[in-house]
Amino acid sequence: MTLQTVKLSQLRLSPLNVRRVKPKAIDQLAADMLAHGQLQNLVVYAEGNRFEVAAGGRRYRAFKQLEKAKAIPASHPVSVDVRDKAEAVELSLAENVSREDMHVADAVIAYGNLRTEGKSAEDIAARFGVALSYVKKVLRLSALHSDALACLARDHIGMDAAQALTLTDDHDRQLEALKRFGNSAHQIRRMLTEEKIGTNHALFLFVGHDAYAAAGGTITADLFAENGDGYADAPELVEKLATLKMGAVEAGYRGEGWSDVRASLERPDDYYNLVTVHAEGKREPTEAEQAERARIQEAADTRLAELGKGNQWGDRVFNGLEREARILENRLCEFTDAQKADSAMVLFVGNGGEIEAKAIRIKRIAKGGNGDAPAIKPDYSGAMIETLSKIKTLAVQEAVATNPALALDILLDCLVGQGIHGEPSYYSPLSLRLEGFNSAVPDDMMTMADIASVDEIGGGYFAALPEVDRFAAIRAMDADTKGRLLALLVARQIHSGETSGSRRDRRHQRFDQIAFASGVDMVAKWQAPVAFYDRLKMPVIAKIMTEVLGKSAADNCAKMKKGDLAAAAAERMAGRGWLPPALVIAEPSVEVAQEHPVVGDDDEATEFEEEDAV
Repeated sequence: MTLQTVKLSQLRLSPLNVRRVKPKAIDQLAADMLAHGQLQNLVVYAEGNRFEVAAGGRRYRAFKQLEKAKAIPASHPVSVDVRDKAEAVELSLAENVSREDMHVADAVIAYGNLRTEGKSAEDIAARFGVALSYVKKVLRLSALHSDALACLARDHIGMDAAQALTLTDDHDRQLEALKRFGNSAHQIRRMLTEEKIGTNHALFLFVGHDAYAAAGGTITADLFAENGDGYADAPELVEKLATLKMGAVEAGYRGEGWSDVRASLERPDDYYNLVTVHAEGKREPTEAEQAERARIQEAADTRLAELGKGNQWGDRVFNGLEREARILENRLCEFTDAQKADSAMVLFVGNGGEIEAKAIRIKRIAKGGNGDAPAIKPDYSGAMIETLSKIKTLAVQEAVATNPALALDILLDCLVGQGIHGEPSYYSPLSLRLEGFNSAVPDDMMTMADIASVDEIGGGYFAALPEVDRFAAIRAMDADTKGRLLALLVARQIHSGETSGSRRDRRHQRFDQIAFASGVDMVAKWQAPVAFYDRLKMPVIAKIMTEVLGKSAADNCAKMKKGDLAAAAAERMAGRGWLPPALVIAEPSVEVAQEHPVVGDDDEATEFEEEDAV
């Protein structure tokens, strides 16, 4: 270290200075230096006849600004601390890391340079007195593609987006995500983890980290996650292990005498429609269970005291303790042999990775089939069924909107049913109160559709209707115009009623009749786009391709990644005339008249049991 004075004209900013993003507030610093002089030396290293400023770039810029304003000459003496080049650069980082106004991109690049020079994360943490975890996070950021770091330096993306990009080491994938989603951290994270499953996901928690690792599963760590979560790289392995574990749980219940056990990895769509059977007995808890009960109660009391009575609802910690207590108490329930024979046990994986179990009322379950095999998971999720139902509804609405005669028949059927036969309004797929429903379908599910909305068809008619003296205007319409307007308004209210978790009832039967009468050709109206296949599990895509294209075609795509497989399926299935079952319109079966059950009566439960006994 050598302290000396050099002329301002002998100095220039070093290209190795870690601060590359131009600092702010130079005017204020220059005024302060002019009034009070130079209070701190610049750290420099010799380069020929010049000195390169490695630390003190803001002070150097302030001197140059004063020179430009002719407040000081080029020969103005500047106090410097002369070091060798390597030491000077390290001091530059040490000085700037402690400053709040250093741009994060500069620190990231500087840490990366130290790593390139051979320094370990532990060395860097010890040298600058920061936590090792912090250094590892910054080094992960420093490994991003240079274009991503440039975007961070220019504030084109924020720290959240940069952190999301670290979920892959593939620079091409980083650039693709950056190009597609820019500063949207959520979309970047979603793209880079679409073929993974979070370690906080219910199925992963159910399987457990140790079992997953023992089976050869790997994890992409997310250093920036709040709870240290990451992503399992093999979701198929997680599902396989979960299925095997659930099979063992199911076998345990069968060993206890349950003849009907309905096990699945996800909560059944109709779960909240099932009639619960409560245990007639309860065993005494073991010593371990008594200790567990006391621990849960003590933790709940402590949390309640922290929150204040009445504020616990919605609290994640308190709700988790309540869930633990419920699961414990359920373990103590004892069902009689008669209950086990006449009821079914429903099992699924809860949100916290625990087994949720509920006994439900049934009548008689048909014999046959392999009772030891886990329940087969449906190909289509409840959310997908709901989306496809909306697409079918839009196609039927379009057909009815241009068919006044059919619209009149639908309206009359609805009026006669409610006004003459006393049917409940929910039996009809037509809403007379003009309540409407959420018919919005994701745009990416309609890229291969040829369906016009009712508003597109009737925009001119709706715009021509005056709000003042509307009744007189309607009275003055000719019969054809009234018919077209009627068709549009009736079509707008049609709703299949198919939602996630719903079971088919008379409303759906009536909708099937309308759909068939409309004559809509769903094959001509909609083809499955890439987004449809992208929402399915890979085995389901393979199953569809096998059924339509043959096993060899499916086998050719077996090793593709999820996104590539979805694109290949959409391309090869195009023009084949295939539809998901939820979109098929077939001639409806003859409707059987039934008594109208009163909500809450035992008759309703009996009707459900008969329908459910398959």
